[in-house]
Amino acid sequence: MDVSAVRLEALKEIVNIGSGNAASSLSSMLRTKIVMTVPRVWLVPLNRLSDALGNLDELRVAMFLKVEGGAQGKAVFVLDQNSAEIIVKKLLGQYAKEDLLHDEMAHSALKEITNIMVSSFVTALSTFSGIPLQISVPALGIDMIGAMMDAVLTEGGRVDDKVLILDTKLSACDANEEYEGVFLFIPEEGALDKLLGVFGI
Repeated sequence: MDVSAVRLEALKEIVNIGSGNAASSLSSMLRTKIVMTVPRVWLVPLNRLSDALGNLDELRVAMFLKVEGGAQGKAVFVLDQNSAEIIVKKLLGQYAKEDLLHDEMAHSALKEITNIMVSSFVTALSTFSGIPLQISVPALGIDMIGAMMDAVLTEGGRVDDKVLILDTKLSACDANEEYEGVFLFIPEEGALDKLLGVFGI
């Protein structure tokens, strides 16, 4: 499917509406003003995920969700280890433990943040497309990102040959900190055509 840059820019505007809603919720959770933007929306062939994720042998923190409804697929939100630790420390404060990424409270915090972010993206897409979409409860993984993505791609159902990528930036205004994440929508076969077709893409 040939998707023009102009049409992807239109889609970026829609998901940025969702990111604004997510930022409001995250600001309340983290007790500081959070600004969240999606500077780039793009498609990458399934066999070139390293273009979006970088070194596939690098340890990452990833949250996995199923997208159900009128355009089904799998959603993955990926953070580098440092960004994940900073976000958890902000949320848990004095309750944060030394080994954050192997602590159940930290896992719960990351899942909740991911749920807010992905829900906001999916709700924006559903509202503007008119296609009903729902997400499952997030599952968390900490491993080499390539190995985790292989597991996701081999789990049930045929998927499309392209993945929708949302590059995501979060900044905490009180500490001049910026965190970067990557959101991936791995559509089931035909789901991407259906979703983007509504936007004239």
